[in-house]
Amino acid sequence: MIINIDHIGLSSNDLSKDGTHLTALGYEKVFEEIGLENMDIKRPYLQEFTPTHNIVLYRKNDTFDIELLQHGELGNGVGFIFPFNQKNENELNENTQLDTFIIHTNDVEKSTKFFQTLGFKPNGEIEGLPRLTFTALIEKNAYHILLKKTQTTTKYYMDTPGFNSIALVSTNAEKEQRKLQKKGYNTGEIGQITVNNRLLNVFFVTGPSNELIEIISYA
Repeated sequence: MIINIDHIGLSSNDLSKDGTHLTALGYEKVFEEIGLENMDIKRPYLQEFTPTHNIVLYRKNDTFDIELLQHGELGNGVGFIFPFNQKNENELNENTQLDTFIIHTNDVEKSTKFFQTLGFKPNGEIEGLPRLTFTALIEKNAYHILLKKTQTTTKYYMDTPGFNSIALVSTNAEKEQRKLQKKGYNTGEIGQITVNNRLLNVFFVTGPSNELIEIISYA
């Protein structure tokens, strides 16, 4: 069972510069891991696998946590997740509505079903875009995504520039993996990693428009 959203991943080639930008928007650094060993299960989800990587988690109340990811050099392309603000700038700035992100998809209906499988529920529209909302089981925080139809068949990676993944917290990674596989979604193998002194079980699943989702449970 998915019980929370852990973070949205943002690729970075300058953790200090990007961290300063997030701090200016009201985010606070929660922890950082430098030289963290990379899980072998991530190979299919990186354009260039590196033995180690760096991560820094930032948090702001009532918004998505953002995890800065540094996997060597940034790869090609651009992520499928974009900030939402009333000026439609697709930029992370003072106008951004930080509890809402836009998801690019080439099939809104299929992506809706995919995110519903992950615990999101339809919640009207914003500026003509279907809105799906996830409400955390314990904290009751509400997180919103807007689905925007685009003509793309791009495959996304953890080192794709920009926002490139969403991490969700499950009560049991193995059960979650089996559930997603039964529904026909492509999942990777389960690996283990210790982050911020907690041992995690982790796997990845890709959606119908190649949306890259990380599923985490506490070991």
